[in-house]
Amino acid sequence: MHIGELSRQSGASLRAIRHYDQRGLLVTRRLPNGYREFDGSAVERVRTIRDLIGAGFTVEELKSLAECLQACPDDARCSARTAALYRRKLDRLDGQIRTLATLRRRLRERLAALGKAR
Repeated sequence: MHIGELSRQSGASLRAIRHYDQRGLLVTRRLPNGYREFDGSAVERVRTIRDLIGAGFTVEELKSLAECLQACPDDARCSARTAALYRRKLDRLDGQIRTLATLRRRLRERLAALGKAR
């Protein structure tokens, strides 16, 4: 399928698909006229990439899993690599949540102090 069809089926913009392709997250074949050609599995791959980016993963993080985005989900190496990346992401998110909770508490304390100052 051509890039326009992949865009329609996946919901991703042409620009995003080109970016994913340039970063090695998608497998494409170039036709003699220079057009990209994607196989049918690219639709699900693009949706997965978009979901993971929406969940806070970076393209660089996903690049480390590029093979796994195209491999069978039963591939033990991919399962282990994916799980390790997910654990690192969860650890980072937990740290961010703690930081945000602390900031929220401090802001509430300051707001309360401002209310008493009136």
